[in-house]
Amino acid sequence: MIKIKLYAGLNIKELQLLGKGTQGKVYRIDPNRCIKIFKKNQICKEELETLSVAQIDSHFPKLYDYGENYIIRECINGMELNKYLSTHCLTTDISNKLLGLYDAMIKVGYTRLDSAIFHIFITPSGDLKLIDTAKALKKTAIYPQLIISGLSKLGYKKQFLDFVKGTRPALYFIWLQCANKNNRR
Repeated sequence: MIKIKLYAGLNIKELQLLGKGTQGKVYRIDPNRCIKIFKKNQICKEELETLSVAQIDSHFPKLYDYGENYIIRECINGMELNKYLSTHCLTTDISNKLLGLYDAMIKVGYTRLDSAIFHIFITPSGDLKLIDTAKALKKTAIYPQLIISGLSKLGYKKQFLDFVKGTRPALYFIWLQCANKNNRR
C-alpha cells in the first residue's frame, strides 16, 4: 500500500521542489503560490506568526493558508540577492532598497532586523522581498550582521556602509556602536 501525504489537499509528490533547509522543504504550487512544509510544528507556528504580522508590508510574502505543519504563501519569483550581486554591481538603488527592507522589518515589529542575503530575493521588477522570517520575532538584532557579512563576502561591505553613512548617518552611528559592542564580546 502506498501512503500519499496531503497538505491542504495537495499531493507533494506532484509539486516542484524549490528548496530545502534545516526547517523543512518548499514546493511550488503554481506561479504565484508555494507551500513550506516544516519538520517541527513549533517552527511552523513561529514562522506563521512572523508572516502574519508582516502582511501590512509588501517586502514579505503574502500568506494564503496554513495548517499544523505547513504554510501556503506567495511564491517569490526572482533571484537570491547574493547570486544577483555575484554578477551585477551593488547600486545605490539596491542599497536604498536594502535600507527600505530594514525599515520594513522595524515597521512590522520584528526584533531581528537582519537576514542572510540568500533569503532576500530581488524580483524581476527590482523589488526586494524577504522569504524567510522564522526567527524575526525570536531573536534580537539591531545591527544587520548577516546582511553586512554577506555583502562583505561579495566585496560590497564598505560601499554599502558608506552609502548608509551618507544617506542615514544616525542609523550608521547606531550600527557602528552595535558592531563595536559585538566585537568586544
